[in-house]
Amino acid sequence: MRTPYYESTMHRQIREKREDRKERIKNDLQLYGEDVLNSEEMKEAFQQTHHRWSTVGEHTFRVAFSSMMICYALKKLNIKVSVPAVVIGALCHDLGILGRDGKYSSSKEMSREHPKESVTVARDLVADMPEKTEDIIERHMWPAGQSKAPNSIEGVIVSAADKYSAVKDIVKGSDVKKTGVKYYVRDEKEKIKDLIKDL
Repeated sequence: MRTPYYESTMHRQIREKREDRKERIKNDLQLYGEDVLNSEEMKEAFQQTHHRWSTVGEHTFRVAFSSMMICYALKKLNIKVSVPAVVIGALCHDLGILGRDGKYSSSKEMSREHPKESVTVARDLVADMPEKTEDIIERHMWPAGQSKAPNSIEGVIVSAADKYSAVKDIVKGSDVKKTGVKYYVRDEKEKIKDLIKDL
């Protein structure tokens, strides 16, 4: 039989591991995604609605967070994953959606074309982009629509995290604020810093 001491110790250990993981994710996002996080595009991402209840910026952070959780799980299984490629791919995967009303004539066109536009934005933001990143961004819509399957485990990670986060955005509806990323109605730069801090 489990004692109250055992239960409290177990819960404390779980809480501590969760906090350690959040700190690792925060550090990895800052280390590998600094150029993207400090960009005007990321600031703009918090102004554009995405998946009805969310913004492109909030969704992007949820995808990055989920992607990193998958990376850490795979590393525990001794599966090699390029963390820089995943971070940059996750942070840039939907930046091509920005300004969609002026770029795309329909949702179908946006769904099909924004990955290519996101690659262009990523090239402009990140000087030394990891080799796999373009493929991650360009194929992140798989298995939806006409997108090809990713060529790397990193691409599958970001694609799966994107679908998971999109479903969570849509299903949670107005409760999307409770999905791991806090939204602050302050200056965009502060929002980004707060989002990273709260991961």
